[in-house]
Amino acid sequence: MRQMNTRFRHTGLWISVALALSAASLPGVAHAGAGVWTSGGPYGGRVNALAIDPTTPTTLYTGTEGGGVFKSTDSGGTWAGANTGLTDLYVYALAIDPTISTTLYAGTSGGRVFKSTDSGGTWVAANTGPTDSVYTLAIDPTTPATLYAGTYDGVFKSTDSGGTWAAANTGLTTLEVIALAIDPTAPATLYAGTYGGGIFKSTNSGGTWAAASTGLTNPVVLALAIDPTTPTTLYAGTSGGGVFKSIDSGGIWAAANTGLTNLTVFALAIDPTIPSTLYAGTEGGGVFKSNNSGGTWAAANTGMTGQFVLALAIDPTTPATLYAGTDSGGVYKSVDSGGTWAEANTGLTNLWVNALEIDPTTPATLYAGTYFGGVFKSTDSGGNWAAANTGAENLGVEALAIDPSTPATLYAGGYGEGVFKSTDSGGTWAAANTGLTYQCVYALAIDPTTPTTLYAGTDGGGV
Repeated sequence: MRQMNTRFRHTGLWISVALALSAASLPGVAHAGAGVWTSGGPYGGRVNALAIDPTTPTTLYTGTEGGGVFKSTDSGGTWAGANTGLTDLYVYALAIDPTISTTLYAGTSGGRVFKSTDSGGTWVAANTGPTDSVYTLAIDPTTPATLYAGTYDGVFKSTDSGGTWAAANTGLTTLEVIALAIDPTAPATLYAGTYGGGIFKSTNSGGTWAAASTGLTNPVVLALAIDPTTPTTLYAGTSGGGVFKSIDSGGIWAAANTGLTNLTVFALAIDPTIPSTLYAGTEGGGVFKSNNSGGTWAAANTGMTGQFVLALAIDPTTPATLYAGTDSGGVYKSVDSGGTWAEANTGLTNLWVNALEIDPTTPATLYAGTYFGGVFKSTDSGGNWAAANTGAENLGVEALAIDPSTPATLYAGGYGEGVFKSTDSGGTWAAANTGLTYQCVYALAIDPTTPTTLYAGTDGGGV
């Protein structure tokens, strides 16, 4: 998309058993026949959206970057693709009908809305109206046939369950709408967070809008959340300005950042039973938690290292259980109110793999370089993968190379971060950039006769 690449940015590693590489060198891959591909992980990837079934909270959906929608029916234990009919697999937004939870909507990068009436089993286009990227979706809690889409071209509204849409932008002077929130007690009141124009408010179901940004010193609003019991209290997550809070329905805003060390906030979530407890998903700082309505914050990241958290969802019946969708690590799950986290990615095949290398002496050992997920390693021919990122977390890996004479030595070329080197088979990494003035490295080559000689192909700086 355009400016919002930081918020909304292909997919997975697939192993072919019909490669010129002999099958004997990939002992862990079954013979599936020429031209047949099997999924080989690694699991995870970029998750833009999360949604929990309000009536069956063990059922979850993720909207991913290039992988479409994935569904879990066991609280994130395992995932499977749910994309039949979904022709745009770059999913930025998900919304579930609060009264008929088998009905859900997906907003995509191509300006399309898709609808499923069978819990993600099949999808049909519901696109009459939106023309560009759909970043957010909101459903009227009392009249679910009414829904709103925040897009690159403003707000669109449907009153027939997505059958048709019409622009609802009167008074909206900044049209790139990243976040929407509906007052749960007065659904005619809506708030729109925009990219560069701050916050707008409508009190007539999107008929007209007026600026509601007094005190909001950062106009790039990425997330909005309304206190479910006191809807006059709102929170806004911004790009570089942290969290802002209003206690008068958006009349006046004030920063609420004490303890929040990462000030780009992509996602906000409020505990539905204890609204003074809220969570913020940040850019590279993981999750922060406040127990006093945003008065103070503390990191809540045990088990989650250096993640960009793009989406948060809380189990409505068991609020100690929450999920975080990340930029490169897939889904994380906490069952203790953010005290600890663990990956919940089995079957979520959505990592964008840019580079692959096979250990020349131990061909069952493979390395995968991923888009802002760093390096993953498999020692069983791709059967299982684990992150091998210490010292190079969240590196956007564009190239990999292995020393042919000392395969424990390998190099990773990164997007904007130059070259990293490991001498312990990916166990740890350190930057190796002295003299490298252009640090977007897209290609690496090692001299086979003199492996201490390495070449790096860069973006704009030649070799």
